[in-house]
Amino acid sequence: MEIGSILRQAREARGLTLEQVEEETKIRLRYLAALEEEKFALLPGRFFAKSFLRTYARYLGLDAEALVARFEDLYPPEKEETGPVMPRETGIPGANMRRAPRLAYVLVGLACVVLILFWGAAQFGHQGSLRDVPQGGAPLASAPPPEAKEPGQPPPPPEAPKAEGINLVLKVFDESCWMRVEVDGRTAFTGEVLANESKTFQAKERIRVKLGNAGVVNVQINGRDLGVLGERGQVVSREFLASNRG
Repeated sequence: MEIGSILRQAREARGLTLEQVEEETKIRLRYLAALEEEKFALLPGRFFAKSFLRTYARYLGLDAEALVARFEDLYPPEKEETGPVMPRETGIPGANMRRAPRLAYVLVGLACVVLILFWGAAQFGHQGSLRDVPQGGAPLASAPPPEAKEPGQPPPPPEAPKAEGINLVLKVFDESCWMRVEVDGRTAFTGEVLANESKTFQAKERIRVKLGNAGVVNVQINGRDLGVLGERGQVVSREFLASNRG
């Protein structure tokens, strides 16, 4: 018996509708239907397919790990696990053709960054040389020494402390969690983090986080323990700003 048939028969044996299961598990009805019909390509990704399957199976009182293992056998992981789930024997025409433009975009972007760095270095050196030698070629006079403080003159006010930025620690303490982290507008990490593993990120202004299994991730921001941001199997997105420190 396949995965979808097992889920459907267990649900019907308990007299439950997909709407009732959606209300209890917080998994959208269309994803529940996709699990029962084994249309895993309709799910948002491999990680979510396993997470939804595990949550649904536990809710029905089934052996969740056995069903997840069966899923692993039928749909083994590929190099990229962020896209829709496809069985190994199912070919996707044009898949390599879609990846080629993506690689080309990356190479073009890197080339642009290198050119910008060289241009900036050249401009900086040119402006520096103009500042060092004034018009006419005469050397610049040395700056006058700072004026001595008069007795009894109050010291200048202390400078305002600089912002420390953001220090974020994400620790997965059970199962696994897919996550995407953007640091100051740049994607710093995308992938699945296993149990007992942690990721640390630092930013000057902001960090955006998306967790696919929020109930198994402990979040710390600038040393402050926020605990978990949601329930098991729940997808949660948060943004942390340096101004409010979480």
